Amino acid sequence: MTSSPKAAALRRHLAPKQKVWLAWDGVFLMGPNYLRFLAAVEKTGTIVGGGRAVGWSYRTCLNRLRRMEKVLGRPVLTTTRGGRSGGGASLTPEARRLVRVFTQWQREVERLTRIAFRQAWR
Repeated sequence: MTSSPKAAALRRHLAPKQKVWLAWDGVFLMGPNYLRFLAAVEKTGTIVGGGRAVGWSYRTCLNRLRRMEKVLGRPVLTTTRGGRSGGGASLTPEARRLVRVFTQWQREVERLTRIAFRQAWR
């Protein structure tokens, strides 16, 4: 069956989007911005660098980290204090696993969403 010109025009302008997040025992743990933040901390080696990637202030970063750690009941980052040699931050093994799992899950959700959206037009 051929779609009408109006349907074809409508389809060209529409794109499926969704937002996914993880909950721990029903409590929000992390969403896409948290994922970008944690990945940027791992890449830059600093909380400030991670915050820049998502537009968060240092205070917001610390608050979000504390919230995540409270929900998980364990640290998300290992840190070293600043000073002459400079400080640093890296993800704990558990946080790295969360980033990996969330990233793979998000990609799969996006892939399946595109498939379902195409099928809905049939």
